[in-house]
Amino acid sequence: MRSCGRSETVSVVVLVLLATSLPLLDGARVFGGGRVVGRIRERRLERIRQRQLLPAAPPEEDFYSDFAADFTDDEVPEADAREVPTAVNDRGNGSSTTEASKNGDDYVMDPEDMVDEERRPPLPIPVLRPNARRSVFEEKILFRFYHDGNLTKMTTLSDDDRLLNGTECSPDERFAIIVHGWRENCYEVPWVADLRENLRKYRGGCIACVDYSAFSSGGYGGLVGRFRDIRDVILHFLQQLRYEGVQFERLYMFGFSFGAQLSLDVGNQIGSNELEAIDTCDMAGPGFDSDRMFKQRNFLSAAKNVQCIHTSIDKGTKFPNKCHQNWRMGVCGFRQAAAGPPPLGSHGLCPVFYNLAFKYQFLAQPKPPECVAVGELANYPRNYRMGYMEDRRSEVRGELFALTSDVYPYTVFTNPYNFFEYF
Repeated sequence: MRSCGRSETVSVVVLVLLATSLPLLDGARVFGGGRVVGRIRERRLERIRQRQLLPAAPPEEDFYSDFAADFTDDEVPEADAREVPTAVNDRGNGSSTTEASKNGDDYVMDPEDMVDEERRPPLPIPVLRPNARRSVFEEKILFRFYHDGNLTKMTTLSDDDRLLNGTECSPDERFAIIVHGWRENCYEVPWVADLRENLRKYRGGCIACVDYSAFSSGGYGGLVGRFRDIRDVILHFLQQLRYEGVQFERLYMFGFSFGAQLSLDVGNQIGSNELEAIDTCDMAGPGFDSDRMFKQRNFLSAAKNVQCIHTSIDKGTKFPNKCHQNWRMGVCGFRQAAAGPPPLGSHGLCPVFYNLAFKYQFLAQPKPPECVAVGELANYPRNYRMGYMEDRRSEVRGELFALTSDVYPYTVFTNPYNFFEYF
């Protein structure tokens, strides 16, 4: 009995001690925890104070550093982007082809020229807040205006002047924007001059060519790293045109290769099918096909009609099914019988075909048996043709095939699968 009484007494004492010690332990934990939280808070405030002592970074600097290659002073071309070629005709066209466009370098991706991180999804408009990095591009990207076949103005977004001042262009005219490709420019490349003349003759209105050759004359990987910077300048240019009265529903864009990707991404940033039309030639594949966001994206809202023409598999995209009309020229859109040394390989022939289509007909035909469809095949009316001159584009959606030959003007009038279809 005594032992039982002792054990009960001990148990009661232990319980009393535990009950009295718990608040003390709680207080110690709270007190100690408070000290730790206080120290963390002090360090955080100290870091904030240190940041405040540093020069403020541009609002979007961190965002762009994730996407683009680091831009150093050594990479900025010394030559002014406004410099006019030595020999120019009365319309401002260069009389010779640039040496860079003559070489046959492939689209080599130099990992040192660009950041490997994946591009982020596009930001909604407006995204064009003041940005120190973009100001470099705004000073170097040149916009050349043409009216009635004459060069009327060369300007940049950094100029303190309205874009349309001195261009002879009226805001209520039809507008056409041309965006060249890698290692090209607006004044020496033959297809650009031919397209300007075709648009003057068959479309009229004002024509502007986006000359970003100050950044496109170097390595391809570095150019891909600057894609968004160049894209944003073009987007700002279009927004400024709209501010000055240009109607987007009367604005047409054409882009080749890297310029095709720029045109389509600008159209997607604007969205809602606001632009009149975008036509592209062999949009660049290297640097884009491997991007997860590009694989998931289409361009069906980039303009009321988006026509994409494909002629090569090595330099062009491997995803030829992103537009309203997806033309696959020649051998399944992979290569052309007329391909020769650069710059007129299968890739470089695309804008040549497009210019010829103003006068000659590249007619749609049934899918050749050797080609594999990667999208829905289009239903098209008789004599449906590739290019700007076709006025029934709103009726046609999907993949289209057109044969090409190795003889100028590279058209094939006879359909071997149904000879009577075009008569």
